[in-house]
Amino acid sequence: MFASSRPTAFKFARRLGIAVSACFVALGSSAASALAGTPAGCAPSPTSTPFAQLGDSAEYSLVPGGSFESGAPGWSLTNSTVVSGNESYEIGGGTQSLAIQPNGVAVSPSVCVSTADPTFRFFARRTSGSWGVLKVILRWTDSFGVTHDTTVAALQTGASWTPTSALKLAGDLPLWQPGSTLSVKLVFQPEQHGGAWAIDDVYMDPRMS
Repeated sequence: MFASSRPTAFKFARRLGIAVSACFVALGSSAASALAGTPAGCAPSPTSTPFAQLGDSAEYSLVPGGSFESGAPGWSLTNSTVVSGNESYEIGGGTQSLAIQPNGVAVSPSVCVSTADPTFRFFARRTSGSWGVLKVILRWTDSFGVTHDTTVAALQTGASWTPTSALKLAGDLPLWQPGSTLSVKLVFQPEQHGGAWAIDDVYMDPRMS
């Protein structure tokens, strides 16, 4: 009796092992698909086409607090303050913007950036002085915990509100592997001894998500 039951038990165990293996393969495929669709650690954000009137039909998501209509929640501000006066294109409506003094700096909250976030745009204008630039910097931390500043623009606009071009985001960061991410802050800093600036409606482009 025992001899005849052993092959049956062996076949059952073998079939069970195959079924379990197939289950793990299916789960692994589902996980891989999920990672490919949404980079780890990057939650999807609502998107719109705010720059459509400027001929840019790409979809963008607002950087946290980037409209400045509820103050500047999460932003780190030095000699900078939210003031009355919205950018003149009215892409998102509102009545406020962010003023940055010549010796000031404004740093956004951290945003999750992957290769799905190639660019960002905003509005800027010089509010005093006749020279100097507004430096736009990506502040990111590498896997060793070292913080880096990568300058992506040195703006030289006039007194009127001007939309920036699509500035590089993921393209200027070490994001070479699909699914890899970095925590990034956007830094806006007038050149020392130059004029004061104002910015408004800061959007990043997740066109490939």
